[in-house]
Amino acid sequence: MKLSRLLLSIILTLTGCHSNVRDSSPSLLKNGLQLQQRTVTPDTQHAKVIMRATGYTYPVEFSVRRASDPDRRMEVLGTVVDSGRGKVLGWIAKVSEAANSATFKHFPQLETQANADESFEVSGRSNGMGTGNTYSCGPLNSTFTPERSTVYLVEFQFAGQGCEQHVYDVTRPGQRTLIGA
Repeated sequence: MKLSRLLLSIILTLTGCHSNVRDSSPSLLKNGLQLQQRTVTPDTQHAKVIMRATGYTYPVEFSVRRASDPDRRMEVLGTVVDSGRGKVLGWIAKVSEAANSATFKHFPQLETQANADESFEVSGRSNGMGTGNTYSCGPLNSTFTPERSTVYLVEFQFAGQGCEQHVYDVTRPGQRTLIGA
């Protein structure tokens, strides 16, 4: 009897101490086989936020925090990987994107909706092991206040031995304006 109570209390303790973040990122068990991430359209009450990584093929995990959310923990949205689109042959990038999306749930970009006129925080981080080395960059946080019907790009950039994260207004095609410069 004492052993069963001890095991039950250990199980309850371990499951209750899972994490300090909320995880809504896609997984094979929750979402099945996905070849691409869901897309979002801005409307009159919301903005669209795109999260992308550039400069290297390390995976980057993105989390967000909305001002109106009563749960103040960061919400993990998922992981992105730069497939090399525009730098390698198109078919190589497509195969890389499909393989990463279907197997690892690493997408070329993530999209989410943000409430207009409310503070919105995006956190990007990347760490792991490469060939013969370990790397760690971030978390880097960007906080901004989205405007209605606007499209934003949060870009996590690998630069030299470090990384940077910037927010751009990309509402007009072919034009990107740095936010909070």
